[in-house]
Amino acid sequence: MIIEDGKGTGTKVRCDGNNRMHVQSVQEDEGRHAAGVGDAYNINTGNITFSAAGTLIYVKNNEDKDLVIEALAVGVGSGTTSDIGEITVERNTTGGDLISDATAVDMNQNRNFGSNKTLTADIYKGKSGGTSTGGNDIIQFYQGTSGRLFATINLVLTKGSSMAISYDPKLSSGSVKAYAAVVCYLKDPESAD
Repeated sequence: MIIEDGKGTGTKVRCDGNNRMHVQSVQEDEGRHAAGVGDAYNINTGNITFSAAGTLIYVKNNEDKDLVIEALAVGVGSGTTSDIGEITVERNTTGGDLISDATAVDMNQNRNFGSNKTLTADIYKGKSGGTSTGGNDIIQFYQGTSGRLFATINLVLTKGSSMAISYDPKLSSGSVKAYAAVVCYLKDPESAD
């Protein structure tokens, strides 16, 4: 194959005296690309009042594409605690009242305001005293009251896989409000691994 210098023609590449081709490319983050084509979502439980340890959220991917959990946010209101609260992410949860007593999350929205695509997934809001079973703990965080945790986690949920997040506020009295938000997108199967 012979590559000829086509500088200025608009139909051929430019080759310089050192045998280098000159090209211009655009690089775009995969999550940003997914948002642009309507495959990125924001999921939020809304406030949950905790008087004891419980569950925050359950997400099971039912899409044919992989669901990338890009980031997680957990906000905690004021309360009286005996220690700093614990947040645990569990992979492939299979049971518990988080699933059997399913309650829809408050927000499940496409991050592209012009897209009408919806995420095909089981997404449930947890509760104080709620349970999740059958999975394995994969990530643990600490979060005190009157604060917000934001963590980039980049977990991949293939079709049929799931995750749950539980929360132990370590209360000494009263209750505390908390929420979980999941920032996610569907992976383009054509993109490089």
